[in-house]
Amino acid sequence: MPKASHSVQVNAPVATVWRLLVDKIENPGRYVPGVENVKVLERQPGYVVRRMKVGDVEVVERITAFEQMHEVDFVLVDHPVYAGQVVNRIEPPLRPGLSCTLTFTLDWRRKDGRPDTLDLQPNVEQAIRKTKALAEQRASA
Repeated sequence: MPKASHSVQVNAPVATVWRLLVDKIENPGRYVPGVENVKVLERQPGYVVRRMKVGDVEVVERITAFEQMHEVDFVLVDHPVYAGQVVNRIEPPLRPGLSCTLTFTLDWRRKDGRPDTLDLQPNVEQAIRKTKALAEQRASA
């Protein structure tokens, strides 16, 4: 069962990081390697349903952005093998002038219940590093 989580300190305002997480909903290829053919299938108050191709697999996700909590949830709606979700969360700094913390957590399980050795930790780390770099670049501009 693929599980992965990674956190980084980001030297950028929470608002800057939040704008990137919201942008990732419609432009995941800027943040996640290997994403192509992105299409928003449904747009409702509170959520978006998106289809995209990652490698050879097409997936559909229901994405909900919780601005007050600084969290975006990506729930798999249609994937040939897996069910589960990815959560992107920003923890504001405890005091002004400190870095915020960005955490990406992936929790997937096989639909057929069979054991799985898929390691998505490197993918989660790469996506969070990309987001951190973009946020810090924008904050220093």
